[in-house]
Amino acid sequence: MKKTTDTHLRSVTPEHLKRDFGVYGVMERHSGAFDSAVTAPNSGIPSIFSTWTDPNVKRALITPTRSEEIYDSGRKGDWLTDTAQFPFIELSGETASYDDYSQNGDSDANANWVQRQSFHFQTWTKWGEREAERMGAARLDWVSQKNEASISVLNKASNRINLFGLEGLQLRGALNDTALPAAIQPTPKIASSGTATGGNDWMSTTDPVQVYNDILKAFQQLSVQMGGNVTLESPLTLVIPTERQQCLLYTNQFRVSLRSLLQENLPNLKIETLPEAGSTLSGGLSKVTQMQLFLREVDGQRTVTTAFTEKLRAHAVERYSSYVRQKKTQGTWGTIWYYPIACVTMVGI
Repeated sequence: MKKTTDTHLRSVTPEHLKRDFGVYGVMERHSGAFDSAVTAPNSGIPSIFSTWTDPNVKRALITPTRSEEIYDSGRKGDWLTDTAQFPFIELSGETASYDDYSQNGDSDANANWVQRQSFHFQTWTKWGEREAERMGAARLDWVSQKNEASISVLNKASNRINLFGLEGLQLRGALNDTALPAAIQPTPKIASSGTATGGNDWMSTTDPVQVYNDILKAFQQLSVQMGGNVTLESPLTLVIPTERQQCLLYTNQFRVSLRSLLQENLPNLKIETLPEAGSTLSGGLSKVTQMQLFLREVDGQRTVTTAFTEKLRAHAVERYSSYVRQKKTQGTWGTIWYYPIACVTMVGI
């Protein structure tokens, strides 16, 4: 075979390579230097080679679901149950002065059954084969993310029903049950100058004592409603809007905060924050800013609970030609106030 010489290489021009061999984009050498015949000047690299992806996936924040944590939760019936009834017994009677031959005095009991209706709701989870694999190439477990989204959607719906009920059904909410006693108003707030601030809400003052007086007013009302079945040591829950929780830090000139006053004087009081109790974080579900003070137990019995038929039912996974889907359902009774009189609501705080 004839050896190719450097002189022969110099005689082969880019035009010869294009014409005879179909070679394009070669480097042509002149006087010890190479000049590009096709490519544009460049000193960089594709950005993908200098891009790092954080393996820790961040999620958008959503309003927390706290109804079950605050008002308790329990299962009533199952997903076949449409109606539930709760017996309520009232003891009654009278006495009379004793006499060997007297038949005066009588004791009795009366029973009623309060009914509630259940509501079942659903959502679908769907993912395509190519969709899941493309997201997998980006280090995202897409199927798990979609399944978590379906659970979140169901829990958000259940939380909303627990708090506000559903119209058209015997299904009540913790904040707006029509059986709850009429709401009361907060006390007028006074400025440090001694003049009225012009408002009753907690944002119109920074004095912990004035806010504390509102809670005392609610406690006094609760004492009246419960007919003496509540004491300073009773297990109480105070529910305030999340947008008012900073008021617990109000401190007076003696460095005493509102929270300290409550903890000292009501030792078994539990303070809970609820976004939906205020107008700002309720997502348009409430137009008032309210608090609730309720007794958690009476004679060892719960006064309130949220209830469900099914916390989560995952139905059969359906596989199609190139995608998969699955239905998930929940069932709820909303919130059941066994003793509505064990709660005081104050609006306009």
